[in-house]
Formats: sequence, C-alpha cells, structure tokens
Amino acid sequence: MELSFFNIKDGYLEALCRGLRSGFLTAEDYRRLGNADTLDDLRTALEDTDYGTFLQDEPSPIAVSTVGQKLKERLASEFRHLRIQANQPLSRFMDYIACEKMIDNVVGLIQGTLNRKTPQDLLARVDPLGWFPEMRAIASMDISQGYEEIYKTVLIDTPVGPYFEQYLHQVTPHDHDSRGMNNVATIFTENDLELMKNMLKKAWLEDFYSFCESLGGTTQEVMSHILRCEADFRVLSVTLNSLNTQLGTSQQLGDRNALYPSLGYLYPEGTDRIRKAWNEVTVRTALEPYAKYVAMFDQCRQYYSKERTGGDMKLKSLEDLLYVERVQMYEMAFEQQMHYGVFYAWIKLKEQEIRNIVWIADMVLMGSKEHVDDIVPIFAPRY
Repeated sequence: MELSFFNIKDGYLEALCRGLRSGFLTAEDYRRLGNADTLDDLRTALEDTDYGTFLQDEPSPIAVSTVGQKLKERLASEFRHLRIQANQPLSRFMDYIACEKMIDNVVGLIQGTLNRKTPQDLLARVDPLGWFPEMRAIASMDISQGYEEIYKTVLIDTPVGPYFEQYLHQVTPHDHDSRGMNNVATIFTENDLELMKNMLKKAWLEDFYSFCESLGGTTQEVMSHILRCEADFRVLSVTLNSLNTQLGTSQQLGDRNALYPSLGYLYPEGTDRIRKAWNEVTVRTALEPYAKYVAMFDQCRQYYSKERTGGDMKLKSLEDLLYVERVQMYEMAFEQQMHYGVFYAWIKLKEQEIRNIVWIADMVLMGSKEHVDDIVPIFAPRY
C-alpha cells in the first residue's frame, strides 16, 4: 500500500529533496576551498559550487561568522521551500525537524536576556531554520517579571511550549503555581541553561520518535533506527562530558541520569547500567555488551582522562567520532525509497557541510591550512 500511494502526496517533494543531494560539495570543491589564502578567495571558490553568489552582497573583509550565518540562511530558505509545499503528515514531520533548532534559539535568547544583551544582537545570532515570530518577544522580555511573562511568551505562543512546560513541571514543586511571581526567573538563573537545553532536547527526541513510530512503513523503519542511534549518542555524550565534572559526582548522578532518553538501542538495559557509572572504568564496563560503543569509547577515552594535557591536539573527542558516525548513517537513509527520512538526513548532512566550510574558513583566517582537511566529507566515494 505504501508503494502504491506515497507518490500521490509526497513523491514530488521527495524527488526534490533527493535532487538536492547533487548540491553537496565534492572532494574537488573542498580542495579549492582549502587552497584559498583569504576569506575573499574562499567566497570566490564557493561561487563555483551549488552555493553560487550568496555572499556577493557582503562587504570585504568578510567575517567567518557572516559566512556561517549566510550558509544557515540559505539552508533555511531551501527548507522552507520544501515545507510550504508539504501536506500532512510530512508537514508535521518537517516541523519536528525545525523544532530542534527552535529549542536552541529559545534557550540562547533566554541566556542572552539574562546577560543583558540587546534584542538586535540576540536575533542576529539565531538559527534561521528555527525561526518563529514570537522570538522577537522573547528577546525583548523582562525575565524579572516572573512566571506570567514567561508563560505568555514561551509556554503558550511558541511551538516548543509543551517541552518547556514539561521541563518546568520537573524542576519545580507541584505547588509552583501558587508561588511568587519571580519563581520562573529563579529557575532560569539557578539551573544551568545547558542542562535545561538537554532536557528539552530529550523531550523533543522522545516526542519525535513517537510520531515517527505512528507513521509506520519505511519512514518508521528508517527514522526509528536514526532516532535510536541519536538517543544512544546523547547518552554517550552526556556521560562522557560529565566525567570529571560536578555532574559526574555521586551527589549529582540523578541530574545527569535525567538527561537520558527513554529510547535507543542502549535502552533500557544499557542505560540502566550506565546510570550507575561514575568514572571511566565503570562507564567502559557498562558498555562492554555493546561492541560498537566500546570501540568508540576506547578511541576517545584519553581525551576525557584527568591526565590529559592541553598539548594533546591530536586526540579526538566523542563529538569528533559522532560526526563521522552520523554522516554515514544519514547517507544510508538515501539508499531506501519512499520515506520521510531523506528530509531529516538531508538537513543534517547540510548542517555538517556548513560546519566543514566554517572550519575551513577559520583555518584560512588563522593561517593553519595544514588542518583544512580535518573535516567530514559528505557522500565521499566508497572504495
């Protein structure tokens, strides 16, 4: 049945998305970017790719941050072109993709507001993929006004409102509605905002997974695997990054464990084992039944060691390894037909390509061209 009816509503957009695959930078494109001596040279090299002249109106000397922001704006424009033509349930699926960036934007705006940044500065730094009109109000709000202001601007008027509401219920007593007006402001200042973002991402991931499961068919098959892997990667990332920090102490293991999603290939047995781990030895023991994850841990464990010195520049972090794993996983999503996973995979691969370009731009600016090849190529030839 799926093969019979998929193309009626979604075939055209899937074909467009698959066509966008041809726009990824090739090895030759990366070579030309790496040969640039200045950012203006890099801009010229990009004009010979699918990106075209999107930087032509920017004055010289161009900043790396400008390159990154313009790349994100171009990606957001292409995403909106697809989203505006989508029917349900594809439109809702694409809304979930954008929602992840909305969380990043809202948390960034709250952080900037607490730091007394101007609304203009805050809005100039948001990810265009996660843009929504209510962000202007968040950037201008006065957090000192407490629960009512936050509720109006974050919990009601934004697409990520349900996740914020869930978070506030978790970090406040059950009678928080009867407390003073400044309690929500207290929550935002007392709790680390990075911790809050991770809890919001966890709620989003679980919600997205449930939605994909309800779709059935090849979309369920492809996205179930991708999101389970994403959940496992999140568990590994939270665990390793909490080592040798306050979050890794026995007193705060509960806060760390609250960030683990209730899905994934590690869940529930592996996650339960990791919940009890507090150092490198116990983490590795917990991962022993999972050969792939043990191998990843062994590759990066020295990076998280207490004995690591600042001069160990060649050591790879877990994030470095996950970039490679994710690219391979997203590339494989294009190998199956008639499913929504290609939209998610395309967005994630483009985000990695943007990271590649920004990295090369940074290396060109710093004169460290020997590191321009430290990127993760997209759809590299397989031999």
